[in-house]
Amino acid sequence: MGGSASQEMKGNTGNKAAQDNSHDTPEDRLYQEQEVDGDGSVTQVSTFEELMGYVGTRGRWNIVIITICALGNIASPTSSMTYQFLGATPDHWCSVQPLLDANWTDEQIISLAIPINNATGKYEECVMRDYDYNAAAALGYEAAMANLSVAVTDTQAVIACPARTFNHSQHAATTVTEWDLVCDRRYLYSTTQAATFVGSLLGSLSSSHLFDMIGRRRGVLLSCVLNVVFSFLSAAAPYVSIFILLKLLIEICQVSIYIGGFVLAMEICDEFQRNHMGALYLLPWALGCMLMPGIAYLIRPWRWQQIAHSVLCCITLLYWLLPESPRWLIFKGRHAKALTVLRAAARVNQRTLPSEEVLFAAMRNIMLKEGNPEQEKRCSTQRAGVRHHAMAAWRHLSLVLTTRGLRLRALLLYYIWGVTIAPYYSLSHFSSIINTNVYMYSFLSGLVEVPAYLGMWPAITYLGRRVTLAVLLLFTGLSVFVVTIFMILQYEVPAELKMFLSLSGKMAITACMHLVWVFTGELFSTKHRMRIIGEASMVARVGSIMVPYINDLLGRVYPWAPGVMLSVAVTISSSLVWILPETANRKLTQNENEVIEPKTRSHTNENGSVIEEPII
Repeated sequence: MGGSASQEMKGNTGNKAAQDNSHDTPEDRLYQEQEVDGDGSVTQVSTFEELMGYVGTRGRWNIVIITICALGNIASPTSSMTYQFLGATPDHWCSVQPLLDANWTDEQIISLAIPINNATGKYEECVMRDYDYNAAAALGYEAAMANLSVAVTDTQAVIACPARTFNHSQHAATTVTEWDLVCDRRYLYSTTQAATFVGSLLGSLSSSHLFDMIGRRRGVLLSCVLNVVFSFLSAAAPYVSIFILLKLLIEICQVSIYIGGFVLAMEICDEFQRNHMGALYLLPWALGCMLMPGIAYLIRPWRWQQIAHSVLCCITLLYWLLPESPRWLIFKGRHAKALTVLRAAARVNQRTLPSEEVLFAAMRNIMLKEGNPEQEKRCSTQRAGVRHHAMAAWRHLSLVLTTRGLRLRALLLYYIWGVTIAPYYSLSHFSSIINTNVYMYSFLSGLVEVPAYLGMWPAITYLGRRVTLAVLLLFTGLSVFVVTIFMILQYEVPAELKMFLSLSGKMAITACMHLVWVFTGELFSTKHRMRIIGEASMVARVGSIMVPYINDLLGRVYPWAPGVMLSVAVTISSSLVWILPETANRKLTQNENEVIEPKTRSHTNENGSVIEEPII
């Protein structure tokens, strides 16, 4: 079988087909070569994309796989976009047990025991007056208010609340009311969200190794099952510490599902489809963001709400219908299994594949050219020992600071990533800062992502990467800054205006968040591309961990502070973008010290001379 395939690889060159089909797409050309030259042309295949040209990349099989992968994104926001609903915080004040035992009403307790904050004009939430409440309870409300000297020892003295009373008419049962996540325990509420960002970081770091070791399909299915299990368990969490741990584990699984589905979908597309598929893959995420406030509005008790989220996560079990990635199977040398997947795909796409032995020869070509050397490198690294791993990790992390031509560009991108991803999550949960309806704000926050995804691609096509990114970042900074000015100067403006400005910034930063992936990939050579993207993503996720603490803790004391920090950081990044070179319609550099060459076109001037003009 090997000798026959080898002869075909040398003999059948397909010259006539190449001449006749020089203007066809790769998929059409490969398919026509098959018809002209028979099985022999397949053995000339050296890349997986060329092999998929025979199977088909625009058929029903491909559409079904991409659709199933994308549908799993509907459940992705159930972890990172729900903490304001699960932990909705009603009005609260100190619980005064002697007065409660005397059957005083909440209004009577507040009027006697709770001082007013001079800065906000509202009742204090975490302290109460230091009165003799047993004496007041014995007198009764009317008598105590008429003769305060009996209960008052020091009119200025306050003490911390021994316990709290919540206004359950606003929110009956949330994680905040159940575990008292206010005042000196407020950081635990913020940690329930920070845990999801830690999980996102860990999931991003671990998923690539998981999917490489056990495969895309099995890795995704394992993550799906664990995600459903952890989601249901979190609805029964007895303590906040266990709830936080489960939130971390859930996000690890959800990030793994997102990455695994994205990689599997991308690996069955050709190079002409990937730009559009990336945007369409994100639309179900936006749909999920719009579903979360609807679920929270209809189901208020947090445990039942978490159960509803868990049921929604079951949609990811559709991944059971997915095949294993044929690309991964070929790279791992499992060619018989890859052949089974490819034949099933060709049958659904109504394509006819060459003979088995010729396909095996093509798979060996692909593995030898693209898969096997890297696989051997990984295996040798795994056998090298702990010291080798430590040294390799240090060289990996310090490369950006020691490579001339790489240092400045990479550090700029790290900052831009950090002030793009973190503000995305900050603006997604900005309703508490601008004091607007959390359900409406969250729904619209998901809705504005749709035009952000769809509008970004024509913008970068006609305006370029650098201009689009700089303008979007500046627009985000200005939108948030105007809202912040309203809060600092205490202008009475309609809530709808503040919501409009915040959501406009959210739409712009959403487009930025996905544009930085494209821009970063085009700014670096193949040698460093994935390294820089991985490190930039890690920096951004570390920055995101701080978002809930800034919004919930700092924003509760100084409501304008999160907006000031966000607008300043984003505006600075819009200026830094201009230091980077434009990459639209330009050749990718193979060396960071080189200037990125623009693509040119030729035209003849009035004198008949040929002029090379750069394409902008």
